[in-house]
Amino acid sequence: MRPMRTGWGFYGLVFVAGFVTFAVHEGGHWLAAVLLGHEAYFGLNSAGATGSVGTVDQMIISAAGPAVTVVQALIALWLVQARGSAAAWVFLFWAAFMRFMATVISLFNANDEARISDWLGWGMWTLPVLVTVALVALLAVGTARLKVGWTTLVLTWLVASVTVSAVVGLDMLISR
Repeated sequence: MRPMRTGWGFYGLVFVAGFVTFAVHEGGHWLAAVLLGHEAYFGLNSAGATGSVGTVDQMIISAAGPAVTVVQALIALWLVQARGSAAAWVFLFWAAFMRFMATVISLFNANDEARISDWLGWGMWTLPVLVTVALVALLAVGTARLKVGWTTLVLTWLVASVTVSAVVGLDMLISR
């Protein structure tokens, strides 16, 4: 198989796929809250139940976002493996990138996996590291399959970083 081809359209997809990945992730939190019978809110970078929520429900709601992101990664990897899809690779990249960044942010504010890991008594870092390592491993498999080069990885990382800044910034503007 030839190395994956990229261009303006590819990096435009990286930008759009970031917003989609955030929406799907936050949609998982929102849907879990609604299915558990809570009033829920939905934002670009946050979603969940409003009002008082019991610990078990809060952990289920917290787990729903990462669970949806892992499912996204598994479907994307399947499409990469089965069809050699560069578009699917972008969504695979986003799943790994999003949870990696969330793990880093846990240094300042515990992310979904960190809260759950701590609640389970596993320590704050066990689940975030396991999820991140698993997603990066899936990305490595997809990257090898498509022969993605270092230049593409670095440029994708840069576009993803700009996208995260845009998502967080817009979320802060909209939620005010």
